[in-house]
Amino acid sequence: MKKLPVMAIRLAVIVAALLATSRLPAQGIESAKPSALLGEWWTPGFGARVRIEPCGDAVCGRIVWAWDEAPKDIVDKSPLVGRKVIEGMRAEDAARWSGGRLYNPEDGRDYKGSLHLESPTRLVVDGCVLFVCKQQVWRRVDAGRCPPLVPAARF
Repeated sequence: MKKLPVMAIRLAVIVAALLATSRLPAQGIESAKPSALLGEWWTPGFGARVRIEPCGDAVCGRIVWAWDEAPKDIVDKSPLVGRKVIEGMRAEDAARWSGGRLYNPEDGRDYKGSLHLESPTRLVVDGCVLFVCKQQVWRRVDAGRCPPLVPAARF
């Protein structure tokens, strides 16, 4: 039996390691399912309830309930309920979505945004336009304490 040179064995191990690790990011994204993100979320101060759902190969979110349907101090005067506020967010990994846009009815602006699921009940929403960035922490709706609202098909 002929012995392989040590350099050939080392090279084979390095190539195998590189091939294995080059597949990891793709596997991570494929295994990142939006199901952990889907559902209803309270915005800060419980001013609105947003339902996050799949939309094609991304996730989107609409306002399904608002404390005040037509607040006087916001720029966008059109009805809030049914308004899409998250659009086209795609999974980066199991807890992060980006590449989409966030709409803020308070100032009427679209923000380039990202979502980060810090825990099953805590979602960090980041958005930037030019040099202006904002961050909010949303809380998952507890269906046991606060029942679900109308189905999404209404919108």
